[in-house]
Amino acid sequence: MLRPRALAKLCALCALPIAVAVPTSFAAPPRASASTQGANTSADSRGALVVPGVGQVSVAWWRVGDHVYAPLSACIAWFNLMHVPQRLTSDGWVVGDLPSSPQAPPSSGPLYLWYWQPAHGDEVTYGGPIDANAVTQGGQRYVDVDALQQLLAALHVETRWQGSQLAVIDPVPQTSLPASGVAPVAYQGPGDLWPEPWFYGEADITSSALYNPLAPVLPLRLKAQDGFSGEVMITVRSQAQPNELHHYSARMVNGVLDATIRLPFAGALDVQVDEVLDESSLKLRTLAYSRAIESAAPSLPLQSLGLLQSWFVNDNESPSVAALAASIAHTSPGARSLSPTQVDAEIRAISDWASQNIRYNWPAYLNGQIPWQQMTTTLSLRYGVCQDISGVATGLLRALGIPALVVQGQGLGELGWGPHQWDEAWDGRRWVIFDPTFDAVYTSDAGIAPPSSVTHDDFDPPQRVFAQNHRGGQIADW
Repeated sequence: MLRPRALAKLCALCALPIAVAVPTSFAAPPRASASTQGANTSADSRGALVVPGVGQVSVAWWRVGDHVYAPLSACIAWFNLMHVPQRLTSDGWVVGDLPSSPQAPPSSGPLYLWYWQPAHGDEVTYGGPIDANAVTQGGQRYVDVDALQQLLAALHVETRWQGSQLAVIDPVPQTSLPASGVAPVAYQGPGDLWPEPWFYGEADITSSALYNPLAPVLPLRLKAQDGFSGEVMITVRSQAQPNELHHYSARMVNGVLDATIRLPFAGALDVQVDEVLDESSLKLRTLAYSRAIESAAPSLPLQSLGLLQSWFVNDNESPSVAALAASIAHTSPGARSLSPTQVDAEIRAISDWASQNIRYNWPAYLNGQIPWQQMTTTLSLRYGVCQDISGVATGLLRALGIPALVVQGQGLGELGWGPHQWDEAWDGRRWVIFDPTFDAVYTSDAGIAPPSSVTHDDFDPPQRVFAQNHRGGQIADW
């Protein structure tokens, strides 16, 4: 265990060395009494406390002589935007890495800004206090901006005045992940990054990756003593919306996982890493998990989520999959400049190949024992059901650089309407809809046999025709 859970929330902005730029007119003189008697006061300056890319809190600045104050309520709301843990007590405003067993800060009298900071191991200790130099006006308490900046400096947060706004400087590192949302190494950005607060499902697990919660990526560098080699399933779930979840696939080699994933949801996230011991039954062994990962980046819309690599559509950027896709389409993978007509021809070639080469697993379907197999497994076995056939087509198209999605809904087959999956692919102008499962004419509806022929009845037909045997389509994000 590297850090308590609360530290991850503090990390949302603790990423860069402090470099506060304060205009001369806002510079605070040496500390004086917090009383407003005899001081020139005004409250006609309006502005905001800003977190770039996240939000802002409107503020009516209160001026007392050369000091500028912000309402304490606005400051608390600002820190909430930054996902910084905080608590108001009778002795002051406590922020930072709140311990799991809260204890009252030292008695102080005036309003002080207390902050927690990491000590050794899993311990935290009080920092400060910082005198808030607070004033009360109209029944509302105000905090000196200079004290606020001292507090942020203690938390390693860079700030800057922008006119009448006080903003933290967005410390998001520039990342360049593949379109799949998975990189084969743990990306380590610059700055004062922090460990993920992992808890381990088994003994002797270590982690050395650091992450910045303002960036939409999570590096994973885990090492297990069991020496496991194989696929791991990485599950990301939103704490605010538990139905929002995504399953990634990554490879572990000799007990080492080294990868980076795109965090698809905003806010507090649960992340779990499982070794996949048996893919057909999806037998898992928990390697590590965290309930304290933060992402301030906006959540992805469903279409973007559906374009990510997943547990189901995996390794679509691997050299072997790319080579197979290029040989089928008689082209080269990667960035290309093709007309929509040319792309349509490639989509059709991939659809035909999936129809002809992936046999239908009738025994599994009829017995209700459909394995949750990955695209690479289907390519190896050369058989599967509709979700596997559509997953293969999607993965091969993505390997060519053609955006493709699996669509889930209902299909009308020999046994009536039932759960079904098909595909959509972007040709640069429109989404081409097709169903490689229904386009295959099978020689058997009981065994696993290759199709006798392939039709194009369900390749890019008019919508009214496609709707005769497909309904309720929704982008699948698995």
